[in-house]
Amino acid sequence: MEYEVRAATEQDLPAILDLFELSLGSDGGAPVETFWRWKHIDNPFGRSPVLLAFDKDKLIGLRAFMRWRWELNSKNIPAFRAVDTATHPDYRGKGIFSKLTKALIQELKQTEPSCFIYNTPNTQSKPGYLKMGWKVLGKPNVVGSIALAFSRKALERFEKYRGSLQKVDFDNLPFKPASSQGLVHTHHTLAYFRWRYQLIPEIPYGSYVYEGKERAIMLFFHLKMRGRFYELRICDEIWSDGVAESATALKAYHSLARKLGTPVISFIPNYKMNFVQTVAYRVFSLKKYAPEITIREVNDAELITRVEDANNWSFNLGDLELF
Repeated sequence: MEYEVRAATEQDLPAILDLFELSLGSDGGAPVETFWRWKHIDNPFGRSPVLLAFDKDKLIGLRAFMRWRWELNSKNIPAFRAVDTATHPDYRGKGIFSKLTKALIQELKQTEPSCFIYNTPNTQSKPGYLKMGWKVLGKPNVVGSIALAFSRKALERFEKYRGSLQKVDFDNLPFKPASSQGLVHTHHTLAYFRWRYQLIPEIPYGSYVYEGKERAIMLFFHLKMRGRFYELRICDEIWSDGVAESATALKAYHSLARKLGTPVISFIPNYKMNFVQTVAYRVFSLKKYAPEITIREVNDAELITRVEDANNWSFNLGDLELF
């Protein structure tokens, strides 16, 4: 089948949103304009490259890679996250998804500096990505912790922390991300945290400051419905002195869980926990439920060898949430 492929512009946005509605249905998670703009246009890492396929004047396919920036030993590593895709229902099964994906990779090869692609495909889409050259990186070390707390009003209580986040002045915030020297991690800046958690539409996040004996920690979090209770998901954290340590972090998580009434906390520890702490805070592994990360080379074979070991990464849940 012959069709025209070209890069998207902002003027294509109404047609893009209509295609998502057709492809996913109104209740299927089709993005709204504010969310698309937040994700693909206002992203502090840059605008997303988006390719569109047309049958004459009809938009029939879309492929978008979201820009991200990782960092290793103070060196920025540009990356692209293979995220949104949509195909018109009348044109499915014609290879539009794979053709657009390969075309977008080819475009990155020619126009971008050294970079790579990553994503977290589901079990249905993963085989297709592997056929197109993706490799499995692995799963992050997500853990859970049982909190001795429960409230049916957890969601109502959450609103207080959602309001707190909206009042945060990120230009004068006395907190900074912890160092992850030697590990691949998101290029964290306060501008990033503002965009990621304060400015995001549609998905509510909260913030909470815990004052420990030696340092304070600010948490960015949201609640996830788990049947009859809410899980407290710790997405990111920043520190008054940029030093992450387990004692303060665990106390902060559980202090917040008691205030909210959430019996389960999930997080990725970017610090060492000792045996006593894992027992005292009832820590257990959630790794098997974590998203599987895949990566693909674009234009630098040496770069991909530096990032293809999951043990060399420092993730936060906020890095990997599907949005």
